[in-house]
Amino acid sequence: MHVQETPAKAAPTGQEAGASVLHGGPLTDPGLTSLGQALARAAHLRTDPAICLIDERGAEHRLSYPELLDEAARILTGLRASGAAAGDHVVLRLTQERDILGAFWACVLGGLVPVPVSASLDAGVVDSVRRVLGGARLLDDVTALRHHAPAHWDAERDRRADPAALMLTAGSSGTPKAVVLRHGNILSRSHGTARANDLGAHSVTFNWMPLDHVSGLVMFHVRDVVTAARQIHARRAWVLADPLRWLDVVDRHRVDTTWAADSAFDALAARLDEAERTGAGGWDLSCLRYVMNGGAPVRPRTVRRVLAALAAHGMPTDAMRPGWGMSETSSGVVDHRMDLDSVRDTDRYVPVGRPHPGVSVRVVDDTQRVVPVGTLGHLQIKGAPVFDGYHGEPELNERVFTADGWFRTGDMAFVRDGALTVTGSADDLITQGDRSCQGHEIEAEVDALGFVEKGSTAACVLDDGALAVFCALSDDGPAPGQAAERIRRTVADRFGMTVAHVVPMAAADIPRTPTGKPRRAALRAAFRPSPEA
Repeated sequence: MHVQETPAKAAPTGQEAGASVLHGGPLTDPGLTSLGQALARAAHLRTDPAICLIDERGAEHRLSYPELLDEAARILTGLRASGAAAGDHVVLRLTQERDILGAFWACVLGGLVPVPVSASLDAGVVDSVRRVLGGARLLDDVTALRHHAPAHWDAERDRRADPAALMLTAGSSGTPKAVVLRHGNILSRSHGTARANDLGAHSVTFNWMPLDHVSGLVMFHVRDVVTAARQIHARRAWVLADPLRWLDVVDRHRVDTTWAADSAFDALAARLDEAERTGAGGWDLSCLRYVMNGGAPVRPRTVRRVLAALAAHGMPTDAMRPGWGMSETSSGVVDHRMDLDSVRDTDRYVPVGRPHPGVSVRVVDDTQRVVPVGTLGHLQIKGAPVFDGYHGEPELNERVFTADGWFRTGDMAFVRDGALTVTGSADDLITQGDRSCQGHEIEAEVDALGFVEKGSTAACVLDDGALAVFCALSDDGPAPGQAAERIRRTVADRFGMTVAHVVPMAAADIPRTPTGKPRRAALRAAFRPSPEA
């Protein structure tokens, strides 16, 4: 599929002429050979309470890097006393952010392999994970472990090839896999994004994704340890209860770096509209430099809406940076700076930019040939931050890596004007006859209907090939039958496709990943036709 003809011109720096291949350039040696060294260096460089943890009530709790290093060393002693040894897998099922950080770094210092999971994860699933990992230890309380003396750990050992963490990922497919991230993967990603985005000890960052998720733990926390930055973490539920709290934190702490998935920006824009009507606000957002939009498809309409709304409070119009990454790439490794003038509401996609130093991307066809610029194909990636396989999945690993070492991401993309545009997952591509689109494109159009709760829509193809749209309908909207007919007409007019089933349901009942993408496999499995659908 050719997206659009592109006039012939010189290839931008880092792009192979005429080919859909982009290189981020060389990655300089960060001078670190383990994550433990990164924490020790941060503890040496700054002794102020650089870590701020905001709890479910909005109370702030401070922690310095030296305190984190000391706590981790004490917890490591406790783990060793219980029989844990280097190389053991330790499932971290903890509720408090300080406990998660202490336990994670204890494992890192001692050569154990932490496996962070959500504290809300079903006990049966946790037991299954432990069995798959060969009887992994479960750590669900660190209170007693903190009372031990600090452990000795080998700060000089080169651990770049050693596993640093196993991150569980299911994505929208619903099949859990354990991504093995090595010290070298995470260090190179942290250093590469710091170089690409001018991050360092001067930075003040704010994350509100859970610290058991790759974005909260690796993309933000560990990166900020590597750069010795000030970092702030809040509970996701606390922010989502009122997205304006996000701006309160940015203003109060003079945050320059933050992020969220596209759906969260939509929710923020809606609350900003309410705030303008009531006269609330008064934030000074001129401190923001790097506002990443990633983790889910980026929608042009949302980007423009948020940029305009936040610019009214002083945010630079080029602070928004759409990006792309996944657990398998140690989180975000592609992004770029954009502004209001570079995107229109009518654009189908938003570019996610260029790869960071140490990373290369390419787009290939079904025969593994690199496609010309402007041609849609399969996205593949290679580089220091890219993992080398899923734990205990040799057959899967054979399939997801090419003979020359490129990882098959499962996403569709194209390259134009030296930038990568990711259109969505190959598994989420919806085709009827000669028409095709991504599920998120249908979701964006349905979400824009006034009687549908914003961010609630999920579109997927059922096992019998029929297209279904799941969404939450507003109480003050048309009757369900009329709403369903308007949804069908909207999809037919915009995409030339037939919606077989419209399924009204509560937004909270639509299963989603931590970054807000619908779990389409779960929706397909749970679907039961009804007269209303």
